[in-house]
Amino acid sequence: MMKVMLSTTSRSKVFHLGGCPYDKRIRYINREEVSRAEAIHMGYRACKFCSTMRGYHHIDSRYLKQNTGKCGAQFTLAADTDTLYIRTDVGFWKIFAKPGMQYRLYHLNKFDGAKSTEEMMHGKYHHQKDVKPTASPGSIIQYIIKHDEAKKIIADDYRKLPQNTRREKKYYQIARNRNERQKRRQLYGLLDCISRGETPASKWVSIS
Repeated sequence: MMKVMLSTTSRSKVFHLGGCPYDKRIRYINREEVSRAEAIHMGYRACKFCSTMRGYHHIDSRYLKQNTGKCGAQFTLAADTDTLYIRTDVGFWKIFAKPGMQYRLYHLNKFDGAKSTEEMMHGKYHHQKDVKPTASPGSIIQYIIKHDEAKKIIADDYRKLPQNTRREKKYYQIARNRNERQKRRQLYGLLDCISRGETPASKWVSIS
């Protein structure tokens, strides 16, 4: 749940992300932290500065620096489109801000580590629908890092994936099913080669 700051005596009725330059102007006695949904229900609207990716990049630069390097994460802000791009060792993402302090996460369809960040910016993406638009940018970044760390584990051995939360258990099952499908394809390929009297290709030989 995204938390925002507001002034209980404000006539403009604007809420802010913590750390926003305009949030700092609110007197302590009037300051209140509520959820984004509560602020909207109270008749408040999102700050035009910190609700953008440019604003978030400005106020949370320290957080971005702390996460730089995790799973190879690199952050690039495209100011002209107000989009934050995140590149990891195994994936490429972008976060786009919608009006009202809502965010959409998109994942590049085909990641190619040999390509530059600029090249991948113009690739084809799909909307990551399991991330709610009301999630905070910080929680979305954590989602990206955990997602791609899991992807690296799957490439090694899906059985090493954690299964502590419901989402982790779901991803474990998906990885397990994918592994089973791959084994079946290998088996069918091997049997097909044998039936035709051909020497099995190396990719069909190992079905551990």
